[in-house]
Amino acid sequence: MAIIAKRLIPSDTGEIFPFKFQITTTAANTVFTVPLVDYAGLTPQVTISWGDGSGNSPLITSSTSNDRIHTYSTAGTYTITIAGLLPGFSVNNNSSIRNLITGIIQFGTVGLRTLNFYGCVNLTSIPSSASLSALGGYEGLDEMISFASFMRSTRISSIPADMFDYSPNATTFTDCFALNPSLTTVPSGLFDSVTGATTFANCFLGCSTLTSVPSTLFDTNINVLSFAGLFRNCLQLTNVLQFTFNTAVTNFSNVYNMSTVANALTGTAPELWNRTPIPLGTNAFNNCTGLSNFASIPSTFT
Repeated sequence: MAIIAKRLIPSDTGEIFPFKFQITTTAANTVFTVPLVDYAGLTPQVTISWGDGSGNSPLITSSTSNDRIHTYSTAGTYTITIAGLLPGFSVNNNSSIRNLITGIIQFGTVGLRTLNFYGCVNLTSIPSSASLSALGGYEGLDEMISFASFMRSTRISSIPADMFDYSPNATTFTDCFALNPSLTTVPSGLFDSVTGATTFANCFLGCSTLTSVPSTLFDTNINVLSFAGLFRNCLQLTNVLQFTFNTAVTNFSNVYNMSTVANALTGTAPELWNRTPIPLGTNAFNNCTGLSNFASIPSTFT
């Protein structure tokens, strides 16, 4: 199965772009802590511009540096700019900052390996590569390894189809888009370039308005080991995937586990229980009574 890598114009310029995001404060003297994290032995080597006219931070060389903390004296909307080496940025549902982040301005080219906006309920969109074509596009995601919780519990309503085209080395998509109440569809070809991915566990868990996914969504992801909880409690999802090319998977537990029989899933369940060796499939099709072969699914998979 041939994959044509899609490249963005800035890839040949060699220009360095910072990482930028937007916050909105509603009260005076709001404290914001940039969620820097180390990754695989890499530590940040960055300066931060706070967007309020206060200038830049000193060079930050530790993810726990006090220089990553800033107080905004007046309420308003600010663009925070991070330049340098930024191996990791992880909101991770931090209650003190998750509601303040309201936009991604650009991903930049800062050496990101892991990135998540988990819990940012006021984040409603991901900028398209076209809108960022003069600002590094998605080129800065070319060293990404982990998209775990990337957009978990945000309110994005759509996913750019080329979101991961620059991330061929990414392996982890656990909880990537989980618990999103606004996402209705998934674009075709979304994961075509991440052929080394090993887990999509809970990737779309609890996406309550998701109605359909492309039948070929994971066809190129032949190295996946876990789809556990992939579409669990996606109660409005109408179609079931066959996972034809995902023969290395060892864990399908809860892949389509529904909390109630009042779900929209139809079609024919893939006969995962006939694979050799048999993958783990606990509650894989629980309450999926609308499947045409539900009566013949072994109890170990229901």
